[in-house]
Amino acid sequence: MTGSWWKRTTALLCAILLSALLFFTWTSFNVTGQIRRTVEMENINSVKLWAGDVESRTGAIHEHLHELLVTLHNSNELRTGTPVMNARTKKKILDMMEEKLIVSTDADAFFVFDTENDYYLFSAKTSLNSREAHALKDFLRENAIRQESPFRSKEWSAVNVDGSAYFSKCVRLGKYVVGAVSGLSGYHIDQKFSVLGEDACFFLEMDGGVFFCGSRTAPLDLDRPDYGLEGKRSTVSMEIPFLNARGILSVRPVLSANEGISLPLLLFLDSAVCVVVTVFLLILLRRQVARPSKELIRANQALARGNLDYRLVVQSAGSDEFQALYESFNNMASQITRLRIESYDLRLQEDKNRLTMLRAQIKPHSFLNAITTISNMTYMAEPEEIRTYISAFAKFIRYMLNVSSDRILLSEEIGHIRNYLKIQEIRFPGSIRFEVDCEREAAMCEIPFLILYTLVENSIKHAMTLYEVLEIRVRCFRLETGDFRGICLVEEDSGEGFREGIIEQILAEDTVFTKEHLGLTNVRYTLHLAYHRNDLLHISNRKEGGARIEIRIPDREVEP
Repeated sequence: MTGSWWKRTTALLCAILLSALLFFTWTSFNVTGQIRRTVEMENINSVKLWAGDVESRTGAIHEHLHELLVTLHNSNELRTGTPVMNARTKKKILDMMEEKLIVSTDADAFFVFDTENDYYLFSAKTSLNSREAHALKDFLRENAIRQESPFRSKEWSAVNVDGSAYFSKCVRLGKYVVGAVSGLSGYHIDQKFSVLGEDACFFLEMDGGVFFCGSRTAPLDLDRPDYGLEGKRSTVSMEIPFLNARGILSVRPVLSANEGISLPLLLFLDSAVCVVVTVFLLILLRRQVARPSKELIRANQALARGNLDYRLVVQSAGSDEFQALYESFNNMASQITRLRIESYDLRLQEDKNRLTMLRAQIKPHSFLNAITTISNMTYMAEPEEIRTYISAFAKFIRYMLNVSSDRILLSEEIGHIRNYLKIQEIRFPGSIRFEVDCEREAAMCEIPFLILYTLVENSIKHAMTLYEVLEIRVRCFRLETGDFRGICLVEEDSGEGFREGIIEQILAEDTVFTKEHLGLTNVRYTLHLAYHRNDLLHISNRKEGGARIEIRIPDREVEP
């Protein structure tokens, strides 16, 4: 994206001024959200603490219940059909229940119910009035069997009895049901734990309905899934396994008067300071940056138009930094002509060297071998075979000498290789088996001149014998990986492969070794000149025997 930095800075200043006007509104929403998050974090922590406290207190009642069960087990027959509890055992159990009520501050009543003989022992705390105790006694007598649970279970249930809510635990032991109840009024969350917010409402959602364990200042709509607590209220919930319930705490988050005024005012003042500082910086930037920057832009534009004599006046820069930039520009303008000429000359020399090295493989002995082969064929071959050889060799020489470009289509390079192998087939009948697998898209791509031919010629030179057929396979396909996009040329032969240490010497550019293996070093050098990468040539030996050479040709050359 382009444009004037001055216009952008001016637009930024206007945005800051507009933001200052919107800060108060944003702050109110932001502070409200922060308060809501703080209230939710504190309240969910209070619910966790409340659940832990209730579990500990009901656990103590459970221990009392266990002692009653042990006493009952040791003092009376429990099996069905046994006699009714005698007076002595009855008194012992009643005394023990009264003692437990005195010791426990949370238990409101204990009871023992004989399910076979309808025999019932009940003891309630004195703090319960007669009406509450009577209603509780009747309820437990009628519902004890339905509420019984395994002794090892730590779960409690909740019941409503005559308008009062209780935690209830009933355990079956033989024909007896032993249980305890504890009023929910002693477990209100706001009695021991802090609840942030106003209009707090804490209740348990259980199978038996909704049970309140705190103040109920918010109206509930029991017919709605959210109980009508959504909207501006802050509601948190937590599963409480030992009660088989979900605890829900809902409050109305509020903002105190001091916070509501001081924080937005502070942000507004900060915004005003930012605006003042921004105006000051804008003036300073205009004087110290805008003018020298425009001068540098004009200088670069003049240099881009070809005016290499353009120079900046260093003394007019206005600051040390821009003086250094002016001097750097002047030095760059002084050297750019020389560097461009040197770079151009270097590129021409590299291209010349590359073409020379690649075509240096056509040595005088190639012509001498051809003449010798033709001479030998006059004794053994038919004239038609001689003419075929001369025609193929002429086509070979024409291709090698007449191609002036340093790049050629892959399909033309493969045609040249086939013609070269026809010459070798005439010289060494049945010694070479050649196979090409080239994708159509790859065949229409350009590659450096003679680069694939060099690989085939190298295999024939180092891997062919007169005793076994040399198999040469060429595969050309499109390849796209994480850091490469182009075509891949793979040449494999069935020879003996590279000797130990040869591959490292080729890739290490050993000078003596380069003279011995000119073909592969020419390939490596060509790839480096054309693409400025050292990871395009991969040389290895095949597991089944023979050499494998892979060349990767990127989609385009890299300018030096």
